[in-house]
Amino acid sequence: MKANKRALWISFLLTVATFVHAENSPVPGINVVPRPVTVKPLAGAFTLNGQTQIVAVDNQSRRIAGLFNDFLLNQHGFRLLLTAARPKGKTFISFSQVASIGMPEEGYRLVIGPENIRVTGKPAGLFYGMQTLTQLMPLRPKPAIQLPALDITDYPRFGYRGVLLDVGRHFFTVTYLKKYLDLAAQYKINKFHWHLTDDQGWRIEIRKYPKLTGVAPRPSETPIDQNSLFTDDGTPYAPYYTQDQIKDIVAYAQERFITVIPEIEMPGHSGAAVTAYPELACTQGVPDNVLCPKEETFKFVQDVLSEVIALFPGPYVHIGGDEVQKDGWRQSAEAQAIMKREGLKNEDELQSYFVRHIEKFLTSKGKRMIGWDEILEGGLAPNAIVMSWRGEGGGVEAVRQKHKAIMTPTDYCYLDYNQGDSKREPLNIGGFLPLEKVYGYDPIPRELKGEEQKYILGAQGNVWTEYISTPDYLDYMVFPRLLALSEVVWSPLEGKDYADFRRRLSYHFARLDKQDVRYRIPEPTGLKDFYTATDDHAVVELSASIPGSQIYYTLDGSPPTDESSPYRLPFQVPLEADRKTVLNLIEVTPAGRRSVVYGATFLRQSYRDALPYTADQPGLTFIVFDGKFTTTQNIEQGSKTATGSTSSFDLRQFGRQLNYGVTFDGYLRVDADGFYEFAVESDDGSVLQIDDEVVADNDGNHASRIVTGHIPLRQGFHKLKLKYYQSEGGASLRIIWASSGGELKPLEGSALYH
Repeated sequence: MKANKRALWISFLLTVATFVHAENSPVPGINVVPRPVTVKPLAGAFTLNGQTQIVAVDNQSRRIAGLFNDFLLNQHGFRLLLTAARPKGKTFISFSQVASIGMPEEGYRLVIGPENIRVTGKPAGLFYGMQTLTQLMPLRPKPAIQLPALDITDYPRFGYRGVLLDVGRHFFTVTYLKKYLDLAAQYKINKFHWHLTDDQGWRIEIRKYPKLTGVAPRPSETPIDQNSLFTDDGTPYAPYYTQDQIKDIVAYAQERFITVIPEIEMPGHSGAAVTAYPELACTQGVPDNVLCPKEETFKFVQDVLSEVIALFPGPYVHIGGDEVQKDGWRQSAEAQAIMKREGLKNEDELQSYFVRHIEKFLTSKGKRMIGWDEILEGGLAPNAIVMSWRGEGGGVEAVRQKHKAIMTPTDYCYLDYNQGDSKREPLNIGGFLPLEKVYGYDPIPRELKGEEQKYILGAQGNVWTEYISTPDYLDYMVFPRLLALSEVVWSPLEGKDYADFRRRLSYHFARLDKQDVRYRIPEPTGLKDFYTATDDHAVVELSASIPGSQIYYTLDGSPPTDESSPYRLPFQVPLEADRKTVLNLIEVTPAGRRSVVYGATFLRQSYRDALPYTADQPGLTFIVFDGKFTTTQNIEQGSKTATGSTSSFDLRQFGRQLNYGVTFDGYLRVDADGFYEFAVESDDGSVLQIDDEVVADNDGNHASRIVTGHIPLRQGFHKLKLKYYQSEGGASLRIIWASSGGELKPLEGSALYH
C-alpha cells in the first residue's frame, strides 16, 4: 500500500510539474491570492443558485463545507442544502478526501465543470480549496452565480507560512484576534506567532504566578502608550488573556488549520516578569529586563512553560532570546559566579547556557524550541529552530549547522515598517518596506544550494506594536502587504509577476472593504517619488490603484481635497530651471475611503560638473566627536576623539554605543553622466551633501528611517560630506545609491576617495 501511495504521489507531482511550465501564465478574470500552482481554463460555466446542493461525507469535509455555506450566507444571503449523497438532476459542489491519496497535506484540486464543482484534498487541502473557491465568487450578491469552468491544482511552496502579532506592547481583543485569524486563513497563512510577553506587558494568565498579570507594566518607550487600563479607583492594570480565552483562540485557529505558536520572551525583554517578581533579576533594586540564569529562575520559567504547553497543542514554543542586554550580567557577582562554576568564557556563552537549559526542558515535553537568531551567539542548542530577523545571515548560519530556519528579515518581512513618505504616513517605527519589495522577496537565501535549501521552513511577517495601538491602524500596516507575503510563501517562484499581482489585488480590496478591513490604499500606478528632467515640462500618467477610484491633485504644495483638480487624462507639469515642483494627490475609493496624501517631486536641474581630482587615496576621512547632540549642525562643537579613513559607513568600526557623532569627508566617483538617487537610512540624525548641496536631510532624533534625494552629476569626482550622530536607543547608518531608474546598492568601496 505504501508503494502505491508513493507512486500516486510521484505521478501527481510529475503531472503538476508539466502544468507549471505550460499553464502558469495569468488567466484573465481569475483573481486568486496567493496565485495557484496551475489554473487551466475549461469549456463552459457552472451556475450556482439556491437549488445547488453541497455533498460531503466525512466529518472534516462536512465541517469545511459548512464554512463555505457560512460564506454564502454572509456574502450572498442564502445557504445550500448539505447532503451525503449526490443529488440526481441537480448541480452540486462536493468536498471530498476520497481521491486525496498521494496529494500533499495542504494541496488540493478544484475542478469546476458545467454540472458540478469538485474540491479534493486532505482536510487542510480541502480548506484551502474552499478558500480559493470563495475568491472565484462575485463580490455583489446575486441569486444565480456564474463561475467559469476551471481545473486548478495547487499546493504550497513552503510548509511554514507565518504572521506574528505583538500583543505585549499593545493589547488586542479576542474578537479582533479572531478576525485577524480569519483574514490570515483566507490567504493560506498557517502559523500564528503570538508574542505574549515583553517589557511593557505580560498578556497570558499563569495561575501559579498571578502577579505577572496583576501589576501595571513598565511605561512604553514610544509616544503611544495604551498598555494600561484603569480600575474605578484609578489604579492602573494591564489587560491580559485568561487561559480560557487562550484555549478559545487556539481552537478557533485550529479549525482554520492555523498553528498558534506562543512566544514567552527570555532571558531578555522580561521587564514585565521582573517588575512582578524582582527576585528574578540578578541585581536587586536596579531596573533590569533580563532574567538571572540561576536555579530559582529556571524553576520559574519551567513552571510558566508547563502552563503554556498545556494550552498550546502545536509542536513549537518560541522563547525569544533576542536583544539581551548583558551589562547587568557583567556587573552581577551572582552571574559571574555562575559563569565560573559552569566554565563559561563570556556572557554570550552564559546566554547559550540559559537557552540550552530551556531547550532541554521543552524537548522533554515533546516541543521544538524556536528562537530569534541571537540564540546562535555562544553556541546553538541541539534541536533549536532559528528565526532569522537581522537579515538572512542567521538563517544561513543555522542551515550550515544543520538546523532548520524560518526567514523573517527586517528588510522584507517587518510589516510595522513604514510604507511611504515618513512625513506623510502615520507615526511608525521607521524603516521602509513598500508592497512591491515584500512581493519580491525569496525566502531561500542565494548562498544556500541543493540540499541546504530544504532546511528553510518558510517565512513570516512580523507586526511589532510599539506604535500600533488600534485595530484600524493594525489593518493599515498589515494589508495588503500580508497578501504579497502570502504569495511569497505559497506560490511557485516561477511565474512571479508583480503587475499581475496588482491587477488581482483590485478584487481583494473590494472584498476587504466588505470585511471592514482598513487597509492601506496603494499609490496610483505610474506614480514615481521623483521625476527628473532637463526640459521645461514633465508628463504624468496615472491609473487608480483601485478601479472606480478618483484621483485629486495639486501642484502648489497644498494638500488635495475633493475640490482639487480631478485626474482624468495624462497632463504636463511645467518646470522652472533649478526649482522643485511638488505634486500632491489623494485617491478616493468607491467606498468613500481616502488614501494618505501621496507626493512626487519634479526637478529640472542642470548637471553638476565634476571636480578636478586625481584619485589616489581610497575611502573617506572621518572624525568622531563625543557629545549629546540633537542635530547634525552642532556635531563639530563636540570633543574630537578619533580620526582616520574608512571604506564604509559601518558604525561598528567606531566601537561606540551612545552620545557621539561622526563626519565623513571625501569624494564620490561617478562613472557616467546622469541623475543620481541617494537614500540615507539612519537612527538617529544624518545629512548627506554632494558638492555642498544637501541631497538627503535625515536630521533629528528618530528611529530608523529613510530619506531620499536626487542630483544630476557629470562623470568624474564630486565632493561628498556626510554627518551622523547617535543619541540614545538604537544606532544605524546606511547609504544606498543608483543612477536614475537603476537598482539601489550600497555606497562603499571603489566609489569613495579622499
